[in-house]
Amino acid sequence: MTSGESCSAEVRRALRTVLWLNLGVLGLKVAALISSHALSVAAEAVHSSLDAANNVFALWIARLAGQAPDEDHPYGHQKFETLGALVLVGFLSITVFELVQRSVSQMTSNAPEGVRATPLAMVVIAMSMAVGMAVSTWEARRGRALGSDILVADAAHTGADVLTSAAVLAGLIAIRAGYPQADPWITIAVAILIARTGWRILRETVPVLVDERAVDSSRIQRVAESIGEVSSAYRIRSRGRAGEMFAEVTIAVAADLDVKRAHEIADEVERRIGSELGAREVVVHIEPA
Repeated sequence: MTSGESCSAEVRRALRTVLWLNLGVLGLKVAALISSHALSVAAEAVHSSLDAANNVFALWIARLAGQAPDEDHPYGHQKFETLGALVLVGFLSITVFELVQRSVSQMTSNAPEGVRATPLAMVVIAMSMAVGMAVSTWEARRGRALGSDILVADAAHTGADVLTSAAVLAGLIAIRAGYPQADPWITIAVAILIARTGWRILRETVPVLVDERAVDSSRIQRVAESIGEVSSAYRIRSRGRAGEMFAEVTIAVAADLDVKRAHEIADEVERRIGSELGAREVVVHIEPA
């Protein structure tokens, strides 16, 4: 198994763990809904079912992204994972829209509709918040360790779900204390935080999809020119992200070098750029100085 395939397997293992935890939370909310008939818990149960569906989607994307390069995808399938992160941003956007819509509806009505502050509903939502916080923290750490866009994005989505649960719980507490008008304002504040999370994911994933420069050209130039027999490095390009970066550079060497030695120098440039800058593949062109 290659390192890329091993990393993909770790990503899928983490996503399966999150899926089972989300299904457990969903089961708790369904049980609370059956016993309490609280509409707020029903909304949270629907939300948890969407989380589980997101995990299934993320598993499929991670499996696709972990495939080795083939004839149709010579650079590999890693961008499918980045694309999947953008799809999760879409789910975050839907969450923001629903929260704002619900808040405006409550503000324009005499009392919040469908919210019943039952003790069971409050306990279940508090438990789901605790599980969600633990899952989001663990998943984000695994995503950063494995360099996985889909894990980091899913962790952000799970963290956003914790915030939505917090909004529902705060609203239930406010209603129980006799202040139902606080519920929509808390929800709008949470929606703003979720939108900020989606924006952060967009800032990290869009540059990868549009092949923005992965690393400053001067860094690649310095690494290449640090090899004694390279007189200069130029025509430098890079794309991708750390661990999956592709780089291209032209080096100038002495015109009287034999072909074997020139290629040894090129191999050394590839090795150093790969090890020092995290490039997966480096293409080096050789020109006479």
